[in-house]
Amino acid sequence: MSKIMLDFTWLLGRLRRIYFMALPENEGDYEKSRKNFIAGDSANQTIAQLAGGTFLVSLMLSVHIPDASIGVITSMGSLAALFQLFTMQPINKLKKRKLFVCITVLQKLFFSLIFFVPLLPLPFHIQQFLIVAGYFLAQAWSQIGTPATQDWIASLVPMELRGSYFSKKDAVAVFVTVTVMLGAGVIMDSTAGERQHIGFLLNGMLIFILVLINFCAFSRMKEPRYAILNAAGQELHGNLAKKYMENQAKKQKGVLKAEIKEAFRSSDFRKAFFTNLLWLTAFYTSSPFNTSYQIKELNLPFTFIMLVGFFGNLVRIVITPVVGRMGDRFGMAYMYKYSLIGILLNFAFMAVSVPSNAYPMTIAATIFSAVGWSFAGIGLFGIQLELLNEEKRTLQLSILSSIGGVYGFLVSFVAGRFLSFLQQAGWSIGGKTLYAQQVTNSLGVVFLIALILYVKFIVQKREQELRR
Repeated sequence: MSKIMLDFTWLLGRLRRIYFMALPENEGDYEKSRKNFIAGDSANQTIAQLAGGTFLVSLMLSVHIPDASIGVITSMGSLAALFQLFTMQPINKLKKRKLFVCITVLQKLFFSLIFFVPLLPLPFHIQQFLIVAGYFLAQAWSQIGTPATQDWIASLVPMELRGSYFSKKDAVAVFVTVTVMLGAGVIMDSTAGERQHIGFLLNGMLIFILVLINFCAFSRMKEPRYAILNAAGQELHGNLAKKYMENQAKKQKGVLKAEIKEAFRSSDFRKAFFTNLLWLTAFYTSSPFNTSYQIKELNLPFTFIMLVGFFGNLVRIVITPVVGRMGDRFGMAYMYKYSLIGILLNFAFMAVSVPSNAYPMTIAATIFSAVGWSFAGIGLFGIQLELLNEEKRTLQLSILSSIGGVYGFLVSFVAGRFLSFLQQAGWSIGGKTLYAQQVTNSLGVVFLIALILYVKFIVQKREQELRR
């Protein structure tokens, strides 16, 4: 018994050192942590693709979920960001956030579990509920952990290296993701039809492995955040830290409303906020419905979609480090507006895609999407880091994400209802069928033009002032 207690005490001490005492001691620790984040984020982005897009749409179609509902369900990750608004205060109080982030990573196992649902001998309506509920839970936990994760990596990467580092990270992550996706697409095609449940089973097992890789990589990272310090500059732990936090909690009542008001008083925060809203309007009007369009109306096979995505993203891998360095040199907003042109052309080619020209239009749309996404995500995040108050970055990222998340979901919901209306109306032009997704993609082009103009004349001007 004493040996068991000794081993248990040793384990607790080990976990404490890993999750609460992992301060970087030199530049080598910072570099190792940045490399581990690349590994963990590569697994994370691969999970997002395997648990979304073509694979999720195929899973939902297998249990007879309608097209318009699929587009709304895939946008639930945006709605799940609302939870950040209610959790940002407790998270912001955490002096050490590494354990919290790692726990949220483990909740992505729900992504794995939903692919086992078709194997269960249950009615379709119950299978539909389990898939939607599991997907939403995984997205909610992922969204709750996102601001703390972003603040964590921002603290590990100096401002002057962010464009270069994040572009390199994205290049590695994209290569890993598209390679895995290509293999998974072949598997899904080879198991189509009566053996489709085998493809879902293999996909679920792959997600399970990737979640463990994500968790282990993040656990190996250092956290440059000090806990409570005493007068001698030493960290406080245990009962002393607990007592301090209890005293601080009494001072935090009503602070949520005050933090939101304070954030919106800042013109820089408002610029970041409106940039995010314009982007969400364009993205959620078009993108959530394109995968089901490719599978159902355009009748494109999984292997083709994955293969085109693979080669398109090879282009993204090559140019991402280049545009990342240009972002460091010229500014995030400067490069962001150009990356949006690639997304705009992706929507434009999808808007003219019909079954007769599906293959060439999909190739063109995918290539421009890859070019646009080489900096679109990096640029938007970089703009937020430049404009938000560094001392309250986690709180303000949570406010941005939670309000934007609800807004993005509402956009996709309205777009889904509009899509259903268009499908039922059965419009045509010159005797040729007008597909609903052609209209939603055209609207996406219009909204992106508005965003590009806002970034050019408002955000970029402010960025130049900050960089002087």
